[in-house]
Amino acid sequence: MGRLLRIALLLATLVAGRHAFAQQELSGPWEGKLAVDAKTTLTVRFTFSQHPDGTYAAVLDSPDNTAIKNVPVSAVSFIAGTLKLNVPALSGSYVGTLKDGKIDGHWTQPGGTLPLVLSAYQQPVLSRAAIGTLLGAWNGPILIPGVKATFLVRFRLNEKGEMTGALTVPEEPERGVGVVSDIAFADNTLEFKVPAPAGAFTYHGTYANGIFTGTWHQAGTPPPGLSLTLKKGDVASPVFALKLDSASFATIAGQWTGKLTSPRGSITIVMRFEVNGGGQYVGFIDSPDQSVKGIPIAEATVAAGKLMAKTNAPPAQFDGAISGKTITGQWTQQGPQGPVSTPLTLTRH
Repeated sequence: MGRLLRIALLLATLVAGRHAFAQQELSGPWEGKLAVDAKTTLTVRFTFSQHPDGTYAAVLDSPDNTAIKNVPVSAVSFIAGTLKLNVPALSGSYVGTLKDGKIDGHWTQPGGTLPLVLSAYQQPVLSRAAIGTLLGAWNGPILIPGVKATFLVRFRLNEKGEMTGALTVPEEPERGVGVVSDIAFADNTLEFKVPAPAGAFTYHGTYANGIFTGTWHQAGTPPPGLSLTLKKGDVASPVFALKLDSASFATIAGQWTGKLTSPRGSITIVMRFEVNGGGQYVGFIDSPDQSVKGIPIAEATVAAGKLMAKTNAPPAQFDGAISGKTITGQWTQQGPQGPVSTPLTLTRH
């Protein structure tokens, strides 16, 4: 019996040793938060893959920052529970030790060292009931002072059966589509992120009576954020038909280009007046320097040789005198301290 007991204990020790070794498997995503300053945190996610020889490769992403995506990681070493790696593109490195299922370490970059604890990341799993509730379009007004805007969130399943989402602002089609990530919905609580270069936007809402009531918050800004209530339903982008007669429209039809110059630099402004598929007179503003295209001109008048063009989002107005292929005037836009006017001359192409 003594011999059998010793064999049993030996087997138990071997199993325990194999289990401990299995816990040190790195393959897959590991995630943690860097406290950049007192108000700002940045989520970082290392995704590791193991080569046949046992060595590792990795890439770095940030669910909070769209500029940090699939950044190559080099010199990955994982020996005796100690992880070391370099990220040349960010001039950064990380050293940490695996303990109790977490890697406790420090991220070093020029300018300082920050603590960073990594945990194995698990994609939120949604129940069938949660998926059934979320699927489709949800919309609601975002309460931004001085701006009228609607947030439209569309949830769908991808080819893998995973929940994905997209955010648009119908009043501002030039903003494009924001990718909705980290979708979690359980116990009537919905959370998701929309990564952005300046830090992810996060929504936290409570579901009751067919609507989500919650707040919209950007990383680095103090709570509580902006109120956002979402209800089921789609929203079409509005069409702003300009109330111009044919002679007035002919005066401004086409594309006009100019430069807005300020102490912070210059920005190209393109103003377009066109006829849409429905035969309506419409106008748009582009800014190629900022990758902005299609800000709707909500209102325009042509009278006594002068043009007035107004946008709702952002709230801005252009007033100029028309002289052949040139319009000379002022661009006025709401600033933090009130309206700011900047000279703008547009040339027709």
